[in-house]
Amino acid sequence: MPAKEFNIDNYQYTEETINFSQWLESYQPLPNTFNSAAKLSGLLYGTSGPEWEFVMGRSSSNIWSVFEEDGQLKIKNGYQVRGRLGHVISNRMHNAHGTIMVSGLSHEMLAHVILDEH
Repeated sequence: MPAKEFNIDNYQYTEETINFSQWLESYQPLPNTFNSAAKLSGLLYGTSGPEWEFVMGRSSSNIWSVFEEDGQLKIKNGYQVRGRLGHVISNRMHNAHGTIMVSGLSHEMLAHVILDEH
């Protein structure tokens, strides 16, 4: 079978908005293994040092950016620098040829840390 070639005439850019619960179920974000006190219930990776190096070593189709825009917290597929608070790595790949915005994220959710009570 010949290799499939990119054809601009058949290209379709998509935009989609899903809620936080749908995002958790659909993309299965992975916990931050570098920081047991990571925000966003242990999912948020930092923007420097070993955490940042780990994020940059992943496929862009598994990276999600957490950022603030106009006072609203948002999660968007892909790598973003402007306004970023950190990144999340997902187990499942997203569509790199479109935008997926995750709605329903609050400052309280971002601040949430799972405390180890052992």
